[in-house]
Amino acid sequence: MIIISFNQRRPRRHSSDKRPQSHKRYEELGIVLDVIMPEQNRRKDKFKDEPIVIIIGTEWFTILELVPEDPNEIMLHDEIVLNKENDSTIKAIIGRIPFDKLTSFEENQLEKAINIILDKKEKRFVTWLNQASPISIRKHSLHLIKGIGPKSLEIILNERKIMPFISFEDFNERTRIKDIKQLLVNRILDEISNEDEKHHLFTRPMKRDR
Repeated sequence: MIIISFNQRRPRRHSSDKRPQSHKRYEELGIVLDVIMPEQNRRKDKFKDEPIVIIIGTEWFTILELVPEDPNEIMLHDEIVLNKENDSTIKAIIGRIPFDKLTSFEENQLEKAINIILDKKEKRFVTWLNQASPISIRKHSLHLIKGIGPKSLEIILNERKIMPFISFEDFNERTRIKDIKQLLVNRILDEISNEDEKHHLFTRPMKRDR
């Protein structure tokens, strides 16, 4: 099986840094952010005459460039299997690209794509809300979600002791937080766009050559 794989050594993490996804270090599926035809391709390498598809992975929110077999078969926000043996739509996986290499159009598609992922994987993120724990004596990992303050945190911890949350809607109703899904989307966007972010709850940091 051919997959895009990240084999870097896994960093040691505090037990509180429990991600809502598995420990796999690669993406198996991606949501399409853009389809770039050959005449619009600005690459200067061996892929300069190829159509390019930009996707965001559904596991680690990794942004990747792909070469499709037929770009006309791919639509915006399609879900693509990142396995050339199981999906003939993929010709080659070029690799990972940083947020600052995205066009303004692709940036605008990020939030929509992340919303699609959270809709499909709601259970995974609700599990994270049920299991999130402190990252230090003074700070809880839930505090990293903008919109969750000390009072909200106390309510969340008390409510999940009584009964685990079962959905975003259940979380909103029991904690009086207006839209936890949007707060999670905002956090994921922050982790993707800020290369200096120290805590990655849902994404893998982009390592650049210095």
